[in-house]
Amino acid sequence: MMKKLIFPLLFVLGISTHVDAQKPYKAYMVSNTHLDTQWLWTVQTTIDHYLYRTLTQNFWLIDHYPGYIFNFEGAVRYQWAKEYYPTEYERLKNYIKAGRWNISGSSWDSTDPNIPSPESFFRNLLYGQEFFKKEFGKKSNDIFLPDCFGFGYTLPTIAAHSGIIGFSTQKLQHRKLPFYGDHKLPFMFGLWEGIDGARIMAVPHAQDYVSRFDGQELSNNGKLVDLAKNGLNNTVYHYYGAGDRGGSPTIASVRSVETGMKGEGPVQIISARSGQLFDDYYPFEKHPELPVFKGELLMDVHATGCYTSQAAMKLFNRRNELLADAAERASVVAEWLGGATYPEEPLRESWQRFLWHQFHDDLTGTSIPVAYTFSWNDELIAQSEFAEITTGAVGAVSRALDTRTRGISVVVYNPVAQSRCDIVTATVDMASQPKDIVAVAPNGKKVSGQLLSWQNGKATVLFPVDMDPVSFSVYDVRSGKISGTKQLKAESNILENSIYKVVLDKNGDIASITDKRNGRELVEPGKAFRLALFTPSESHT
Repeated sequence: MMKKLIFPLLFVLGISTHVDAQKPYKAYMVSNTHLDTQWLWTVQTTIDHYLYRTLTQNFWLIDHYPGYIFNFEGAVRYQWAKEYYPTEYERLKNYIKAGRWNISGSSWDSTDPNIPSPESFFRNLLYGQEFFKKEFGKKSNDIFLPDCFGFGYTLPTIAAHSGIIGFSTQKLQHRKLPFYGDHKLPFMFGLWEGIDGARIMAVPHAQDYVSRFDGQELSNNGKLVDLAKNGLNNTVYHYYGAGDRGGSPTIASVRSVETGMKGEGPVQIISARSGQLFDDYYPFEKHPELPVFKGELLMDVHATGCYTSQAAMKLFNRRNELLADAAERASVVAEWLGGATYPEEPLRESWQRFLWHQFHDDLTGTSIPVAYTFSWNDELIAQSEFAEITTGAVGAVSRALDTRTRGISVVVYNPVAQSRCDIVTATVDMASQPKDIVAVAPNGKKVSGQLLSWQNGKATVLFPVDMDPVSFSVYDVRSGKISGTKQLKAESNILENSIYKVVLDKNGDIASITDKRNGRELVEPGKAFRLALFTPSESHT
């Protein structure tokens, strides 16, 4: 009896799938709720209100619509859900396991792809995927950035080398003018090739993330038919949902997708994961019809001014990127020499503390002023933590070095992976105030230094160094003077050596240049040299 029941059931299912496959058009309907971690509100509002309603509203939709799949990005938001809403978090884990709630985007948060360093971008993906794997046993396969302000050429390369196969956005529809021939976009979807030839699939125009439907059955939707006709293989990838403050798609929109999945119209409606289209076309080599684009996906007017906004935020971010790199390199050497244990967790916490502020409305400078009190706080804490780790690691390395010198030993650390000539500032113990400073390099070469200040036995000095890549060098700092050297005189607005005397006015302009050898003034009185840089602008606006 069981065999007789099972066979007809399998036959019906097979026929149904076959019928869907024969429909002339296909629409991947990707639900989402775009949540700005900070923008016209602070992170407190996001956690207290927007995150909670995102969880509960979508739980309700999942429970009431069996075909509904919800997509949500940003591992840090999942971490906040775990911390602040533990009961809902356990429920969330079950929905993820059942495939009803899809973890999208792969990253720690929805990062701006233009300002952060490549290493920061890699870390954003690393820590995001690591969290998803640990908490849910699965990873995301896509970069999900509905609302950034342009996308640099490094994105496909970084994504591909992070094991990610696709990228989607809707922001590029806000371009004002054509950029690729007569069009704003290179294609509706295709392959985006990075600077090293690596490729990912890209959807540069996924339609508005706040798209909604009024309950109509979508398999007959004329707009979807038109979009699919203009897409490759009669296919369209289409966001729908809510924007900025979290929440969920409307009930009517979810009902439209649900009924459309069972509809008899010409469009096959798929309630899709954000990366499902990419899976369906992977491996891409089997789809030679996919167009290939090489270049950047840029905005022209919308929001581009943000890249010169909130300069302090951008400075703090870059400091953290440099300090994090220096701390990690020094810590590796310290552990290798047996001087200290590698501080894996403190480094991870510090990275994550400032990485989420690379969110596209935070680092870029488009949030309200009060939001930056939270951002700066995290940035400065991370800087202090990285600096403390670096100091401890360099100290551990120093104990393995030969620091015996005639004067005061100063260990100079170059964290950069190339040879470097630079100026070092150090504060050292000197019982009496020195008149001149000499520094002796490891190879025995003496260089002139400069005393910046001396007080209560503490001297702040600077001296030039010449260092190998990623190296630790012991310099011998002494009180003294190199005979026969030309001394540079520097005051608040004067630079002078044996050849020239340069005087700056109160505006920082060059008011006077005296050629001491020929007794000539090179600047006409009242006509100071203003230092200015003019760069060509090819703006189409």
